[in-house]
Amino acid sequence: MAKAPDISPSGGPPIDVGIVLLPGFSLMAYAAAVEPLRSANLMRGHELYRWTHLAPEGGAVESSGRLPVATTALTALKTLPDMVVLCGGLGSETYRHRLLPPFLRRMKGAGKLICAVSTASFILARAGLLQGHRCTVHWDYRPAFLESFRELEVCSELFVIDRGICTCAGGVAAMDMMLHLIREQQGSELAALIADQFIHGTLRQPRERQRMALQHRLETSSPQIAHAVALMESHIEAPLSIAAIAARVALSGRQLERLFRAAFDLAPARYYLNLRLDEARKLLRLSTLSITDIALATGFVSASHFAKNYRLHTGHAPRHERRATQPSA
Repeated sequence: MAKAPDISPSGGPPIDVGIVLLPGFSLMAYAAAVEPLRSANLMRGHELYRWTHLAPEGGAVESSGRLPVATTALTALKTLPDMVVLCGGLGSETYRHRLLPPFLRRMKGAGKLICAVSTASFILARAGLLQGHRCTVHWDYRPAFLESFRELEVCSELFVIDRGICTCAGGVAAMDMMLHLIREQQGSELAALIADQFIHGTLRQPRERQRMALQHRLETSSPQIAHAVALMESHIEAPLSIAAIAARVALSGRQLERLFRAAFDLAPARYYLNLRLDEARKLLRLSTLSITDIALATGFVSASHFAKNYRLHTGHAPRHERRATQPSA
């Protein structure tokens, strides 16, 4: 992982941080990004960081929990901040504003640090700032992100810093990102003290997984089931046969069937189909891909075949799912 740019050595002038709030931003990610800065100032007894809440046109911006936060318009800035943190959330995957891309390109051109939290990675990708950079996004949005930006190198890490561009999965991972930056800018001792203050435990490394281990997530003690589900999750667009999965986990088809029915009360084929349909639902809600493209991306031979299965799974047609989410987008 590339080291964060050395914005200001410890003891230098305060680091100016622009916190750009996008409509529907995550309060969890926002607090996890801002609170470490406040704590750094408090613990050192002087201003290491100062921050300004920003939005393309200023005014009050509501979080996903409908908490309004007052912001300053981007056009009101007299100078660029040293770093900017885009706080995304519900709707950021489709959010567009004409003032954001040129502002972000100016930041990059000036050698400033640009950070995107949660779904704000979509904003950077649409602005063309992630070309040739490693990046990450929240695991729930990863399928939509991969389908929308196939040319990008997308990782499953907590956060990625690559040549002045930082992307973060969001949630409490935003605190891991900020602690890493504070450690680079102010030293390891202060970063550890802040982590301790927030009862955050150890300083997590960026390459740690976003999600809990599959066996814990599935609440199963069977390594064969965990392996089988991992194969299913990694073969959504080109599904494997159940016989092929059974062979890879060193079981017969009958043994795999028995294990799945005991664990999930479902046959492996039904579990796999449900998994693909759940991924399709995410793409319908979180991407602008056509229904045909979503059908192909989740392993169905045609849009009609997909629509039939989707209706049986959810009780409504794929187009209904998309209509239901359009107002918030």
